[in-house]
Amino acid sequence: MRGERWARDWAFVSAVLVVPILICALSFGADDRAEWHFGRASRLAQQGKLDEAEHEYRLGLKISSSPEAYNNLGAIYFKKQHLPEAIGAFKRAHRLEPDNSEFSFNLGLALYQAGESLAAIPYLTAGARSQDHVSDAHYLLGACYFELEKWQPSIDELELARKQGFESPEGLFLLVYAYRHVGKPEKSLSAAAEFLQRFPDSPLVHVMLGDADISTSQRPEAEEEFKKAIMASPRTPRLHFFLGYLYWMWNRYGEAIAPLREEVRISPNFPPCYFYLGDIALRQGKADQALEDFEKAAELDPSYGEAYLGMGRADVSLGRDEEAISSFRRAAQLLPDKVDPHYWLGRTLMRVGRTEEGQREFAIVDRINSMRRPPLQDTETYRRATGALHVGNTTAPH
Repeated sequence: MRGERWARDWAFVSAVLVVPILICALSFGADDRAEWHFGRASRLAQQGKLDEAEHEYRLGLKISSSPEAYNNLGAIYFKKQHLPEAIGAFKRAHRLEPDNSEFSFNLGLALYQAGESLAAIPYLTAGARSQDHVSDAHYLLGACYFELEKWQPSIDELELARKQGFESPEGLFLLVYAYRHVGKPEKSLSAAAEFLQRFPDSPLVHVMLGDADISTSQRPEAEEEFKKAIMASPRTPRLHFFLGYLYWMWNRYGEAIAPLREEVRISPNFPPCYFYLGDIALRQGKADQALEDFEKAAELDPSYGEAYLGMGRADVSLGRDEEAISSFRRAAQLLPDKVDPHYWLGRTLMRVGRTEEGQREFAIVDRINSMRRPPLQDTETYRRATGALHVGNTTAPH
């Protein structure tokens, strides 16, 4: 694994905001019943009784449509890590009051956390008008552009965030790699030096050092650095995953299972964990278990092409050719310029006697190979595998 490849994938490392639920003073309508429910919801949320507060907000919103109530309901969903519901509630608040920069920021943050960086950008841009969130919004915009591999806009936003007072190890960490990608090694080294000086206890220090060890093929040293990162912050999302991923990459599949399963306990909605657990199960001849893991990954992220590729391979092992063909077709749609989905689709079609269709897929394989694109594992799978990494305490927005 090259250190450069890690640079783009660590974009997801950055959504770290400590933004407590703020129960706004709601401008209620004339309906006393709605006002009663909203007031009760506010008090319950302040007491940390989020399920009961959610219930009261929903009851009140059936009576009266309030943008503040939808925003507060979204904050509760966000706090409970129910991101689709949070996004829905924030969208309702934003539609009712589109010029409210707080609502825009909250919607952008929720979209970013859900892995929808491109969709988050316009809302975060509007959210940057909020005095309370100007630095946070520029930081998240920098993270979004980083994920989208738009390095210079990422640098511009991250530097703006710093000028506005945003200070975090994550911001400097991203700048290290963004400056590397635009060919400014002196800026990258400067950001790295500042990062190490100002945040020596951050688990990301070990990640950066481990990355350096990987790039120089020092496997034991890299493994030790990732273990130190976990020891420094054992409940931080994605750190266990990265250790498991390294074991998988080094063909130490049995050792990869424990950290991947631990990551599932910490981040049950993180698709790549299920993908790699499925891949290991398939390698171990456990096709039924593999299929279950791949299906879970696809359920969590329907655009995850490798999950469908894995489902097809598991179906082939189980003798389910028609199901495999369907999965391979979906994988090929999601990963049109990758060899593996077309190869497996062509191979399966040929086996069931659909020779002409199979030959067309093999022709696509030949065309892609002639372009000498990088292997599948070096691109899409790894980019998705490292997905939305959050370090620190991520709570609900205002």
